Amino acid sequence: MTSKTTLPLYLTATAASLFGNSAIAIVLPWLVLERTGDPAMAGTVAAASALPGAIAAFAGGHLIDKVGRRRMSVLSDLGSASAVAALAIVDAAVGLNVAWFIGLGVLGALFDVPGMTARETLLANVSETSGVGLDKVAAWRGMLFGLSFLAGPAVAGWLLTLLPSIQVVWITATCSAAAALAIGLMPLRPTAIAAAEDNSPLAGFTHIRRSRPLLTLLVISLGSMVLVAPLLSVVLPAHFVALAAPGLLGLSLSAYAVGTMAGSGVYGWLFDGRRWTAWMVANLLYVVSAVLIATLSGFWLVAAGMMAAGLASGLLQPISTVVLTEHVPDALRGRVFGAYSALAMVASPLGLGLMALVLAGADLRVGAWVLAAGWALVGGYAIVAPGLKGYIQPEQEVADADHRPVG
Repeated sequence: MTSKTTLPLYLTATAASLFGNSAIAIVLPWLVLERTGDPAMAGTVAAASALPGAIAAFAGGHLIDKVGRRRMSVLSDLGSASAVAALAIVDAAVGLNVAWFIGLGVLGALFDVPGMTARETLLANVSETSGVGLDKVAAWRGMLFGLSFLAGPAVAGWLLTLLPSIQVVWITATCSAAAALAIGLMPLRPTAIAAAEDNSPLAGFTHIRRSRPLLTLLVISLGSMVLVAPLLSVVLPAHFVALAAPGLLGLSLSAYAVGTMAGSGVYGWLFDGRRWTAWMVANLLYVVSAVLIATLSGFWLVAAGMMAAGLASGLLQPISTVVLTEHVPDALRGRVFGAYSALAMVASPLGLGLMALVLAGADLRVGAWVLAAGWALVGGYAIVAPGLKGYIQPEQEVADADHRPVG
């Protein structure tokens, strides 16, 4: 028997958590600046949370398989809410200083990443209980990611103009608590999970290493993340600073977010059951977007490139999630998703470091074309990698899709 409330509650929890994360990413640096007056300290607080976040992703995957997906999701969101609320409590009691900012930032990261991973591993349970196809659930989730990227920082900035920063902190804490409540109330059909042969925390990495298609997917995902980080954090900001038009940076990022929402929507309703076609289109779009952006020609070409990159991201995110969900055994899903998340958190700093090396001996335009060449390699490999087509869309699913109406 299906439940009509499962999917809305799951999407509510996802939206609340994503908005809270987007908001605290704006509010926390603002609060650090207010209390310390040191712009560099905001970066220090963010950097201090990166390594604990990667460790939490790895350890959290093991805990998800051990204590359960729903329970881990609820506990993680409650922990995130407590860590954020502690900022306001400590500020009122003794006043926030650098040590408190770093300590609570690290604590928040330790809870936040496992919570996101736990919600991701619940995708199959939500699909089964709601009666909505796995691809469509993943598409809805992808659209919420794009919406949070677009609206989250803007709403947080607007709230900071209306309210004291500490009150906005309480709002973000409430978002995490609301996510925990929604997951806790969400009806789920009981499922029996077979015991895993390997119960070690490293079982996720072992499973990835033994599966050639899964390892290929990981390489493609990490390659993409290595390229995205310097694009968003170095190339685009430097380009628009050179144009003396920082406002256009925000518009280009908005184009990316709109593209992500559109891509996930297109995947869920036009490419439903046609994953390999969507996969090829997305990777070709990434290459086209990289070339448009690499021209660094004013605003419109760059914005068009960002829109195309967003479309590609919106298509690829749900595909990757669905493929992992279908192929990874239930008993290992938390550890495999956790391994992916942990490695992803390492990929972004790696990309920034590599771009720093490139720019140490070349100008920004060369750096942009290096990224375009990287996208061509990653996109080409994603299309021609041996065995990947049948892994992403098995032959039976292709046959089913051929007899399924579009839309």
